[in-house]
Amino acid sequence: MKKRIFLTLAVKQRGMTLVEIMIALGISVILLTGVLQIFQSSKISYRTLEASARVQENGRFAISFMAEDLRMAGYTGCYTGTAANIESLLNNPTAYGWDYTTPLAGNEWNGGGWTPALDPLIAGQVLNNTDVFVTRGLATNGIGLTAPFTNAAGLFVNPAANNINNGDILMVTDCNRASIFQATNQQIVGFGVNIVHSNAGGWVPGNTGPLLANNYAADAQVARLQTNVYYIGTGATGAPALFRRSLIANGALPAQELVEDVENMQVLYGEDLDNDSIANRYVSANNVTNMANVVSVRVGLLLRSADNIASTPQTYTFNGVTTLANDLRIRRIFSTTVKLRNRGIL
Repeated sequence: MKKRIFLTLAVKQRGMTLVEIMIALGISVILLTGVLQIFQSSKISYRTLEASARVQENGRFAISFMAEDLRMAGYTGCYTGTAANIESLLNNPTAYGWDYTTPLAGNEWNGGGWTPALDPLIAGQVLNNTDVFVTRGLATNGIGLTAPFTNAAGLFVNPAANNINNGDILMVTDCNRASIFQATNQQIVGFGVNIVHSNAGGWVPGNTGPLLANNYAADAQVARLQTNVYYIGTGATGAPALFRRSLIANGALPAQELVEDVENMQVLYGEDLDNDSIANRYVSANNVTNMANVVSVRVGLLLRSADNIASTPQTYTFNGVTTLANDLRIRRIFSTTVKLRNRGIL
């Protein structure tokens, strides 16, 4: 009896037919295709979100940098006098890199050139159809003077607070008076650090002489002059990028690529025409009547993704012009309006 049951089971276990195998394979292919489609869709969604997040991050970073420098344009510490009353020991005091009399400047592409003309420092490096702006002012981390106080070729500061380098262009002010000079040397002495400002050493721009007209005391502070130039140029990867040139020692303004894949920057200047510190109109640099009347600045940036990630070409509106992209990159527009906190000080 047991043998008969075993034989019966053995006869029934004959495997799968070809039809059954084909049906199983067909179902597997359908299921696998669905899984692959879900995976591909998830991957595309992930790449799109990642690209969009990167563009958003770059845009916020760029706007933050520019807004901070714009807000501090024209900052001169506690000095509230005019630029004409600031003593300068510098050779060529109104040169592009350290022209403290012009806290804000801009260049506009007019279709065939730049208005005003670009400084030789950046000429040929700025992409056409974009804007340039420059901010100048003092750093906020000024340091107080220590005794002895003299108008000779040096000022004394506390070594613990000293943040000055040889070749830095500096301003010292006691709120009523101000003087600009270049640090040519630093000497550590028993009562502090002597910031020397002689006319020796071959520095750029260098000082015309060692003596200050004013004698500054304990109520005075000294700080570095800051100049920042923003423009759109060609980045290291060959893509358009946002650049900033910042003044360092010896009058140099080296270029720094801040954010890649920034296609355009447009700047409008809020001009106060009735002396109430409120902008009456926003115009391009070539249409500003007097830069001294500009009380706010509006900056617009056009950023794009590094890769062609969109499913179809995007249509976007920037600077009043609507454009259909000729690629599949994601584009975002960022803008901000910045009040010049120190407008009118210089």
